Amino acid sequence: MRLSLTQENLSRALASVGRVVSTRASLPVLANVLLATDGNRLRLSATNLEIGINYWIGSKVEEQGSLTVPARLFAEFVSSLPHGNIELHGLDSVLTVKSPHYESKINGISAEEFPLIPTLTSDPALTLDAVIFRDALAQVVVAASADEARPVLAGVYMYIEDESLFIVATDSYRLAEKRIELPQGAPKEFSVLVPARTMQELVKLLGDAEGDVEVYVDENQVMFRIADVEVVSRLIEGQFPPYRRIIPESAETSFDIATAELARITKVASLFARESAGSIRLEIKSEGEVSVVSNDSEVGGNKSSAECEVNGEDGEISLNARYLTDALAAVKSPMVTVAISGKLSPCVISPAGENATDDYLHIVMPLRT
Repeated sequence: MRLSLTQENLSRALASVGRVVSTRASLPVLANVLLATDGNRLRLSATNLEIGINYWIGSKVEEQGSLTVPARLFAEFVSSLPHGNIELHGLDSVLTVKSPHYESKINGISAEEFPLIPTLTSDPALTLDAVIFRDALAQVVVAASADEARPVLAGVYMYIEDESLFIVATDSYRLAEKRIELPQGAPKEFSVLVPARTMQELVKLLGDAEGDVEVYVDENQVMFRIADVEVVSRLIEGQFPPYRRIIPESAETSFDIATAELARITKVASLFARESAGSIRLEIKSEGEVSVVSNDSEVGGNKSSAECEVNGEDGEISLNARYLTDALAAVKSPMVTVAISGKLSPCVISPAGENATDDYLHIVMPLRT
């Protein structure tokens, strides 16, 4: 293998594929990144056997070939080089890297030992605008569980209903749902449950992406293709819970408030809730005020208040401060509506204001006090 390419493109690609490299791999080759020529491009691949990424870079290829090298070492070395062209020469399992004033040899492992990352060749099941899809995932994935003891809760559920794509996640303590209207001609049926970690990596990869994301699905895998990048992941087996049963149809009390203001008083109150598992209490007064209250027998207590527009009667509810803060950050709206129906009913947070849409909601379950 012999080729040349720019330091900037190689460093960017290594940063992307390196996120899925296994740091505690049972197989040494899983700590490596695969370098393989593909016509006049270089393909970088990494996998942890759950997620795989293929990333193509334009290169000047003189000799075809492939090998794997330690991902972390190679990425840190390339990022330390000055901008400009880099020459790569692979012979057996040794990679020689040359740039002006630098020359290094990196010992690797044969490409034959690297696991195959499948490419799904069927027609795309769904095509979405990259920016819209990225923003939707970012709003939802925060509610997925980090505990894989219940795999279906550690995933993001996507399905089509009434010509809209719904993206949902829940860890049983909170739930986020985003709806994306699909153009005419979009498929009528679509349903996948994708590991949340895959979606978190996808959000990062889509950071500056433009154009469309193509989604390919087979029986147990899903692939997302964005320009010269492919992300392949296993699907989660199991049935996502019937989450709509917990979404309240109405509310006894609701209030509209500036998102930043509610986030501020929540943050202040949460400082006094660290020793009480983050428990805070929202007290809503019908005359137009909401207070966030926290008390701890050792630290002390706090009551932070703000003006708001209240609909309905007085009300109160106890919530986890971090869950409320995460919800406010995910709403992505200058104003929010917070709706409750008593101390033991779910708290529903959604966008508010003149330009608010009804395509997103975030539910936080109450704490029993």
